[in-house]
Amino acid sequence: MSYSIPDCFMIAFICGLAFGLVYEAFRIVRLVLRFKAAVFVCDVLFFILAAGLVFRLSMVLGNYVRVYTIMGFGAGVFAYIVTIGRVLNMVESAAAVVWRKTIGRFARLALEKSKKAFGAFAHMLSGIFGKAADYFINSQKNLSKHLHSKDKKVYNKDIIKNGKGSETGHVIQAKVTRGS
Repeated sequence: MSYSIPDCFMIAFICGLAFGLVYEAFRIVRLVLRFKAAVFVCDVLFFILAAGLVFRLSMVLGNYVRVYTIMGFGAGVFAYIVTIGRVLNMVESAAAVVWRKTIGRFARLALEKSKKAFGAFAHMLSGIFGKAADYFINSQKNLSKHLHSKDKKVYNKDIIKNGKGSETGHVIQAKVTRGS
């Protein structure tokens, strides 16, 4: 079927207007994901999809990629962006600000509550950990404490450190005789 140049231009223009909705979807993604990489990926995907659609449209309209088909499609996307797109852009921007403020308030509230809960939990645990630490420190000190008699130490700390200490190592054998 053969289409005239104005018919091809108008069909491409209408397709461009409709393709503006795809642009709108990518714009919403760009508003939500405010990263430079996300913006770049959205732009590249939009142009790849647009090129594929223009090529397919040109093949349907006459088996040739023609300048007036490309111009009609571009004019349709441009018309969408400067008319309906502007109105939707204002609505989307306002919704994005409200969304971010609402989410921001909830996030701040949740952060404050979690800080208080964590602080109370840490304060409660500090007493438990303090008692446990004192217990282990005291038991460590008790292990290295010298046995004392009134006048002198009963065993040598160096022998215990070197691992040579045992009950038999500290026993002094002596022969005791009693005088009668």
